[in-house]
Amino acid sequence: MNASTPSEPTLEDREATSFAETAKNLFKTHKPKILAVGAVGLAVVGVVASLAEGQDAKDSEPVPDPVAGRQPRRPPVLHEVAEHLVKLAVGRQASEAAKAAYKDATGEDLPADHTWRRRSSRGGSSEARTPMQASA
Repeated sequence: MNASTPSEPTLEDREATSFAETAKNLFKTHKPKILAVGAVGLAVVGVVASLAEGQDAKDSEPVPDPVAGRQPRRPPVLHEVAEHLVKLAVGRQASEAAKAAYKDATGEDLPADHTWRRRSSRGGSSEARTPMQASA
């Protein structure tokens, strides 16, 4: 014989409950805890949203111009550059015109790994140059 009383159903006598019914029973049993966790979660989301909104406002503030505090640059001054030798990169050679110009200026042959730069004007604006200087 079975030791259980007739008012208590045995494990075999119980019907399987559905998932929805089980969820409802758990909610009824643990309702205060579930509401507390939900309230805390909602508060955390509110704080994060508030911080993010404050960060957006902070990011939208105008950024000071780093160039504004500097002294204005002086315009480049037109100046003459004297004739001079320039060392060439490995594998490069001076043109025949550079060799001839060096020979005319110094009376010597141009060194093998150099080229000759003629006198020129540098700097200034293009309006400050004469047509001859602009083409050089």
